[in-house]
Amino acid sequence: MKPEYDAVVVGAGVAGCMAATALGARGKGLRVLLIDRNPRKEVGKKTTHGWICGDAMGEHHARFVQERLGIKFGPSEIENRVKAIMVSSPDRKVSHPFEGAGLVLDRPKFARRLLREALKKGVEYHDRTQAVGLLTKCDSVTGVTCRDQQTRRGRTFRIKSRLVVDASGMSTALRRNLSIPTFIEKEINRDDVEPTIRLIARLAKGEEVDTSRCDIYLDAGRAPGGYLWMFPKASSKVNIGLGIQQKRTSESLETLLNKWIGETPLFRGMTRVTDDGNLPGAWPVSVRHQNDCLVANGFMIAGDSAWFPNPISAGGIGPSLTGGLIAGEVAAVALQSGDVSESNMWEYNTRYVEEYGKKTAALEVFRIYLQTLDNSELNYGLRNFVTKKEAVAFSGGEVPESSFADKILKVALGIRKLTAFRNLAYSVSKMNALNRLYEEYPRAPSGFSEWKKKVDATLGEVRARFR
Repeated sequence: MKPEYDAVVVGAGVAGCMAATALGARGKGLRVLLIDRNPRKEVGKKTTHGWICGDAMGEHHARFVQERLGIKFGPSEIENRVKAIMVSSPDRKVSHPFEGAGLVLDRPKFARRLLREALKKGVEYHDRTQAVGLLTKCDSVTGVTCRDQQTRRGRTFRIKSRLVVDASGMSTALRRNLSIPTFIEKEINRDDVEPTIRLIARLAKGEEVDTSRCDIYLDAGRAPGGYLWMFPKASSKVNIGLGIQQKRTSESLETLLNKWIGETPLFRGMTRVTDDGNLPGAWPVSVRHQNDCLVANGFMIAGDSAWFPNPISAGGIGPSLTGGLIAGEVAAVALQSGDVSESNMWEYNTRYVEEYGKKTAALEVFRIYLQTLDNSELNYGLRNFVTKKEAVAFSGGEVPESSFADKILKVALGIRKLTAFRNLAYSVSKMNALNRLYEEYPRAPSGFSEWKKKVDATLGEVRARFR
């Protein structure tokens, strides 16, 4: 049978909409279908509770979209602009900038704007359509099996296509059940998944926050293995939440969030905001480096399906914008050439690594190390080891100058918990090693297996040390 579409993009979230938009913009004459399980007015919604995330992203991702596609986001989608994301010690005595300028979004409006951009480029859109499986033939993906969500019985049907882009979420069945030969990793380690919870609130009359910064608070007591956040949407409107490493606590997300709210004077008397049905809610987020291979014959993964969120901040909007756009551009060229093989779409891997992914394995190491520290170690380390310059370097997955490791040992010699800071020197060395490996990311599939063994071995050593 002749394929009904050149490409089917599964999931109309950030990555899916960007992939579809880029396909439409770069692939003139291609027939592109975007499908999503939600009703159109709730496009991109993660759960019945809403668009669950911190609502923030780095401004450089928006610039990337504007430069490549001419799309400029404005006041209707952007609620606030900040100059930095500040990370504070548990005792709140030290703060360092771990990111540059950023945007705080109105998530439902942002989602609808992304869909409109795809539709402008001639993309066909079907809502209430859930992909439940892949069609394959001769070691290539040839389409999707879908379930119609509009009827009670949920009619199942097939859609044939030359290419499928899976942007349907972290636990996607499409990636996990991929049956053709591939380098794509199908499963994620549970320790690389961080449960998160958030709510949006308006502060009590007279209470205001600094709208020039987003705040992240390291606190092993209130958010074990993770952090707390407060991102300002306006002077009296905030997105607040936390993420944890589940194995480090027996308390529920709701209990931890309510404790933090109850202990924080700023939050007393606040009113929860549920605009567009965006309710308080929880959502699991990947906090590891991206899937090291993003392509197979007739198949791509992007966004949460590819584990794009930043391993330190768990921020996924920006990487999904960037990665989805790159996926769509590479897909358009491949479809126009008549070759959607793994090797012909390998450029998606190399471009994403160069644009964003080359830093994420190093950030994963830093995240694993941070999760071993108690509050006294976090307070001491941020006060004595990390300057503004070093904080900026770490946030980019870079390693500060070589003298940093020497400084760690010299400063740590006089304290009782020397092991924690020797572990920091060790982590820095492994971050360096991974950064060098990602500079050598293979330019073709033939070199991938040997390269991947080195990456996995290095990360395996880190996990074994901090187990």
